[in-house]
Amino acid sequence: MWRCSWPSRCFVQFHSLASATEKLNDMLDLRRRAKPMQPEALKQYLNNAVIPVLRSTKLDRRHDSSVVRRSMAQLLRDATFAAVVLRASPTGAYMSAIVDCIKHDHERMQFISNMTSNQASRMIENICRVGVEDSAVQAPLVARLDFSNLKEVARAMFALGERGMYHVVVYFIVPMYCGECWQLEYDEGRMKDGIENNSCNVFEAVRVLRILSKAVRGVVEQQRVDRERGAITPLPTESIQRLRTSLIAFIVKHREVLRGGHWINFTRAMALFPQEFGVVKYAEDCAIVMREIEALQLPNRHAQLSISKVVFTQDLVALGMTRLFAPFERQQKEESGHLRAEKTRGSILDVPLTGMAKIIPVIEDVPFPKITQQRWLAVVIDVILRNVEKMNCTQLIQVLHTMRRIENSAQFDACLKRVVEAISARLIKAAELASTGSAAEPIPYASLVQFAVLLSAFRVKSCEGFVRYLLVVAPKLRLATVEDTASLMEALATVGPKDGLDLCRRAGEETLQRVRGETGTRSVSLLSESPLSCVKILRACVLLNAAPSLSFITTIFATHVLDEGSRSPLTVGDGSVLFDAARSLYHFSRMKPLNTEWSQTLWSRGVVQTLLPLLQRLTSQWRDELSQNAANKQRLTGIPNAWRSAMETVLSFVDINLDAISLAAMQQRVSEIYPQCRDIMVNALRIVEEQLCCTSGANSEPPSFSSKSSLHFFSFLLMLEHLIYHGTWQAEVRGDADSAQEVQVKMQLIKEDYNVLVTGGAQVTGPQSDSCVLSVMGRLLPPEDGNLSGRTSPLHLSRGEILDITRNLPFAVSLVVSQGPVNQLFCERAAAIMLHTSE
Repeated sequence: MWRCSWPSRCFVQFHSLASATEKLNDMLDLRRRAKPMQPEALKQYLNNAVIPVLRSTKLDRRHDSSVVRRSMAQLLRDATFAAVVLRASPTGAYMSAIVDCIKHDHERMQFISNMTSNQASRMIENICRVGVEDSAVQAPLVARLDFSNLKEVARAMFALGERGMYHVVVYFIVPMYCGECWQLEYDEGRMKDGIENNSCNVFEAVRVLRILSKAVRGVVEQQRVDRERGAITPLPTESIQRLRTSLIAFIVKHREVLRGGHWINFTRAMALFPQEFGVVKYAEDCAIVMREIEALQLPNRHAQLSISKVVFTQDLVALGMTRLFAPFERQQKEESGHLRAEKTRGSILDVPLTGMAKIIPVIEDVPFPKITQQRWLAVVIDVILRNVEKMNCTQLIQVLHTMRRIENSAQFDACLKRVVEAISARLIKAAELASTGSAAEPIPYASLVQFAVLLSAFRVKSCEGFVRYLLVVAPKLRLATVEDTASLMEALATVGPKDGLDLCRRAGEETLQRVRGETGTRSVSLLSESPLSCVKILRACVLLNAAPSLSFITTIFATHVLDEGSRSPLTVGDGSVLFDAARSLYHFSRMKPLNTEWSQTLWSRGVVQTLLPLLQRLTSQWRDELSQNAANKQRLTGIPNAWRSAMETVLSFVDINLDAISLAAMQQRVSEIYPQCRDIMVNALRIVEEQLCCTSGANSEPPSFSSKSSLHFFSFLLMLEHLIYHGTWQAEVRGDADSAQEVQVKMQLIKEDYNVLVTGGAQVTGPQSDSCVLSVMGRLLPPEDGNLSGRTSPLHLSRGEILDITRNLPFAVSLVVSQGPVNQLFCERAAAIMLHTSE
């Protein structure tokens, strides 16, 4: 179609350009068509006709250049809209042609300078909707915006704000403000009845103020991060202040036109400005603004008479709240407390239901007495509860989300119960319609997950609708992230006891089948990738008494032992994660003890290949930190607690009493975990010795219970020794069969290695020359006479801690049939302190 010069193929004639512009506009204009253009036909036309001209470099100069450039601007505007219609890729060939055309226009056809503000704002909106985030593309278009038309400026600023491009708003658009003033204008002219419902530019002023506050806060927060790196760009503070003050003056001047929703947005905008912009400059020059603020008689302004001419954002927040609630309170007084049906324009009753909850977080920021804030909060909650039946499920979830700010208020419990009941009823109805294949109210997946998070956060005991709906839609869900699955499972565990564990368990099992990790093919465990979310899932399974399936075990745990090169987000401070994982595995081991395949998979994947390697690695890292950095010697961590819980889990799986597994299987499991437990024991001994040395003295600070390594290391060691000694004894008493003898030989080798390690093989570098396991344990325990005087280290075990160890061991420490050296030492010293009467 394009008549291009043969040598360069970059010259476009005016008649062809005008024809193409008109045709593309006709293809996209639904007012001229009974139905939308077929996507394939539109794509073909764009490829054949539009892309070549976008890549051109010269326009026909035989016609009026301004007319040619205006046509080119219209074509580009429609081309960006076509990209939105076709959902074009932001990095595809079509968008690349548009981006290059804009970025290099000053070198090519130079038509953007003839573009109108309306065209530029719509192009910015379309480009942002497609997903292009290159500020170099937005800059030439932003230069065409005209602040005399607030609607066009608001359109561009909101589009950029939705893409998170706050720096473009603050650094490109705001400095273009040159002191423009505005007169009240309606989109379709003034109506006869005075105050009309059609849109006007004061509404757009509220929108501009709203996105301005959001953008400024976003840039300021980013600057706080960049300041640590030493590279920040100064803000256009003067432009921000002048634009903000002009908008405020225009809004306050025409305050009678605003609806309730606009006052909410005005109030939220002023509350959102960061502290750096807490003072509203030049507001003292606006008589109408000062008059409105002084009429409020705010307590904070009376207390600051020296700066009575200074206006703060909190003063304007109070102004917005007063405009919302004053008409309502005045109306109540006139009607003796009865709520009238009619709505006063601009009052809280004039607010759309979708925006009602937005005002809750702002109420506590208003500089009014607490009693006034509580009265306003009661009004908002009353309006919400009166209109619960008019809200859809998504709107109710948004209300519930906002209620986190009023959790300590008197109205919270009643409001929470009413909103949850309404959401539950809608979910039950949606589940019934979905199960029959009928059309139901669409409930976005993100809203469902958000509701699950809120159920757990508020500890809601019952929500039958959530369970029934999830049970119906879970099989149809797309693959869920670990974080989303954790939220859903926690919610099921929260409502399970009251709504039925069986029903919640079935919903949970369906949900677990859809969990996926960040990597679909890599064989690293999900516990390593997303540790916090994974332990939440495991804990929820325990609470629901839901044994995880084989496929879920395969998904959440590793398929091979973690090697040294693999990275994990777990750090020394995350020992509590391993504690939770170990406790969950312990409970799982008792759910299906006779299911050999399931139990073996859980053992190999969960314990051998994931839990113990991670505990081994974190223990080693903690030991290195203690030996290398003195600042970390008192670091709080849950790793010692994980030693105890991990060994309890191992003891449950190994089953040394042979209740569910064979002697050979028992020996095989002991052999699998002993090298890892041995390494953990050696590193833990060094940690205890290091802490014992650095905490000796009367002024030393005692570590927290979870970090008291001596307490948990003793439990770990007693259980490991019992595992080895009792397992060896079982092999000895099982008879003379060849298989039993082979098991006996292997267990005896492990026992001998352990004895060498305990009695002198595991030496640590320290002030004590005999720093083996038994010697260190002897220093931690009370002396042989039971006298506790002169013991200065908080790591020394007290009588209460010794009782804690004996109570929490899964066996009677003094009744074991085969007593090891650590067990013998512990029993002797424990008996001494129990018999000593000085404590």
